[in-house]
Amino acid sequence: MTKITLFVNGKAAFDFDKDMALDESQLEFIDKMDSDMGKGIKINGELFSTPDNIKRAEFTVLNLIRALQQENEAIVAASCAYISKRLPDIDEVHVNDTESGVKVKFN
Repeated sequence: MTKITLFVNGKAAFDFDKDMALDESQLEFIDKMDSDMGKGIKINGELFSTPDNIKRAEFTVLNLIRALQQENEAIVAASCAYISKRLPDIDEVHVNDTESGVKVKFN
C-alpha cells in the first residue's frame, strides 16, 4: 500500500491509501474543489485570490483536520483524495500549531 500519513504536532494522526481507486463522480468532485478554490481561499486569515497547487493543498489539509475532529468521513475521504491526486509525490503531511497559526508542510 502506498499511503499518505498525516502528522499533527509530530504525532501520526491518519493514513490514507493513495492506491484507492476513485470513481468518475469522485474525480469530478475533486475538479469542483479546484474550481471553487480558484476563486480564492483564506489560510490563517490571509486571502489568496489565485492560489497555486500548494496553497490549495494547504487549505484542503486544514479542512481535513476539521473533518477528522468532526468525524466527517466524506470530507476526510475527499480531502485525502484531493491531496493524493494533486500532489502525487507527497507521502507525508505535517501540521503544526504555531504562535502565528497552523503551519502545513508536505514531504
